[in-house]
Amino acid sequence: MSINTKKTVILAQGYTFQPSILLETVPLEVVDKFCYLGSTVSSNLSIDSEVDLRIGRAATTFGRLRTRVWNNKHLTIRTKMIVYETCVLSTLLYGAETWTSYANQERRLNTFHMRCLRSILNITWKDRVTNERVLEIAQLPSITALLKQRRLRWLGHVQRMDSTRLPSQIMLSQIAFKKRRIGRPLLRFKDCAKRDMVAFDIDRDTWEELASDRDGWRGTIAKGREIHDNAWFQDLARKRAKRHNPPDGADMAPCFSCHKCGRKCRSRIGLYSHERRCSSLTDAA
Repeated sequence: MSINTKKTVILAQGYTFQPSILLETVPLEVVDKFCYLGSTVSSNLSIDSEVDLRIGRAATTFGRLRTRVWNNKHLTIRTKMIVYETCVLSTLLYGAETWTSYANQERRLNTFHMRCLRSILNITWKDRVTNERVLEIAQLPSITALLKQRRLRWLGHVQRMDSTRLPSQIMLSQIAFKKRRIGRPLLRFKDCAKRDMVAFDIDRDTWEELASDRDGWRGTIAKGREIHDNAWFQDLARKRAKRHNPPDGADMAPCFSCHKCGRKCRSRIGLYSHERRCSSLTDAA
């Protein structure tokens, strides 16, 4: 077997001194991340680089289809959504089954997802259409629900594996006689899986029995995806109502006054914006 020194790199974790390996008297490069089988592997176990790469490639795919598909008036919305799921979402969520994602990373993916759907449906911010309504028109779930669905499907696939296989041993086993560091630990895949089960209303004590049946497990996840999105929509509606209709007795009286015209504003940033406009009108007069 011949090894290409230019394509061979070193990635290490938890080292004090930088490792040094020579290959035919040529030192190999030490990197913090590299691409393996289409996914970015990092030394700090973060998927930030992978999310950046996925969003960039999905945006490129979305842009290439703009003229032929998204702006084509002869295609129905359902046809466009099928193309979007096949080409863009598959690129965006490639390898997402094994991601250990945080809320900010899921928020970035959801922002890209909603921006693409609004562009396809020709809905701008001026139309004042909520994300729930956009997903209802597109007949697609939220990106968070898709991410959780893929992760749980992969978990069930590993659960049905033979116990002698390496993925099953790594994912479902535990390290004995080892304590975690003090402070908030890094999020693990099993932590994400437990959180997904709670969001999908799946019993964490009996999920192994459900996962043993492939069709039943997929049906349970499909129902859980609807439960997740319904709860998410209700939470968004509740926050929106609370923002637009503050509770009785809330102090909403203006407390910032313009020193030129005397107009009162509710916030400092609002006063700053008004003063800029007020000064321009005064100068023009």
